[in-house]
Amino acid sequence: MQKGLENGATIGVFSPSYPLTATSADAAARAEAFMEANGLHIKKGQLWGQCDAYRSGTAKARAEEFNALLYDPDVDCLMASVGGFVTNGMLPYIDYAYLAAHPKPIVGMSDVTALLMAAYTKAQAPVYYGPNFVTSFARLSPYRDVALACLRDVLGSRENYTYQMPETYSDELIEWDQALTQEKQIPNKLITVRGGIATGRLIGGNLNVLTGIWGSPYMPDIRDGDILFLENTEEWAGYTERYMTWLSLCGVFDRISGLILGKHRAFDDTGTGKKSYEIASDVLGEVDFPILAEADFSHCAPTLTLPIGVTATLDADAQTLTLLR
Repeated sequence: MQKGLENGATIGVFSPSYPLTATSADAAARAEAFMEANGLHIKKGQLWGQCDAYRSGTAKARAEEFNALLYDPDVDCLMASVGGFVTNGMLPYIDYAYLAAHPKPIVGMSDVTALLMAAYTKAQAPVYYGPNFVTSFARLSPYRDVALACLRDVLGSRENYTYQMPETYSDELIEWDQALTQEKQIPNKLITVRGGIATGRLIGGNLNVLTGIWGSPYMPDIRDGDILFLENTEEWAGYTERYMTWLSLCGVFDRISGLILGKHRAFDDTGTGKKSYEIASDVLGEVDFPILAEADFSHCAPTLTLPIGVTATLDADAQTLTLLR
C-alpha cells in the first residue's frame, strides 16, 4: 500500500527542467526548512544546485537523477523542485519497469505534466498534479500550509475526499531570487460555467505542456467519461482560443463528462475584457457536461493536489470535487 506523507517520510526532490535550486538557493533552502519543520525529511537529487543554462542538466542527467531517487529505498515520495520547458526530454530515459514494480508517488505541476503523464501511461504509477517543491513551499503562510495539508490529505486518505476551497489566493509572479516578505490575499471564488454533475477518471495538467507530448507513447488517451482538468499561466487570449480549439478538433470535448479549469495567472486578455475561462467557453459553445472554472490547482497559490487516474465526482452546481476511494 502506498505510504502517505506522515511525519518521518522522506521526499526525494528532483530537478526535471529549470535550475531553480541553483538560481534561487535561498528560496530552495526556505522550502527545505519549512518541510523539515513539518516532520518531513528531504533527500536532494544530484542536480540540486546545478545549472546548465536554462536547465539543471542534460535530458539523460535529469532522468538519472530521477531514477536514482526512485531506486533509493529511503525515499517515499518523488517531488519536482520546479517546472520549466524541457521535462519531456527525460521521458525516454526513465526506468518505467522499475517504477511499475516499485511504485512511489510522483508530485509536480506545470512542465512536470509530461513526466506525470508518462509515468501514469507507462508504469501506472501513482501521480499527482500538485505542488512543486520550491515554488509552493518557499512561499509564506497560509499558502504553503494549505498546499502541504492538501497534499498530505490526498496522499494519505483511504476514504472519499472533498476539496475545500482556500479562503484566499495569490496571483503574484514571484521573483524567487529576492526576499519574500508578503503575498497578496485575494478573496477566492469558483465559477460555475455550466452546471451539472459528472463522475469519471481525473486526467489532465498544464495545457501548454500537453501539446509537447500529444500523440506520443507517453500521452494517455482521453477516454469516454473522463473529467478533464486544464490550467495555464502567462498566456494570451489567442493562445487559449487556439489550443482549446485544437482539443475540440481532436474530439476531446466529445468524450469527456466534465471539465475543470484552473486559475490562469497573469492572463493577457488582449483587449477582449474576458477571462481565460470565458475564452474557453466561447470555443466550447453549447456542451452537455459540467464546467467549473477558477479552481486552485494552478500557478496561483496555494496549489491543491489532484491525483491523476482516480475516479472523482464533479458537482459544478455545488462547486465541489470529491475523490472516490
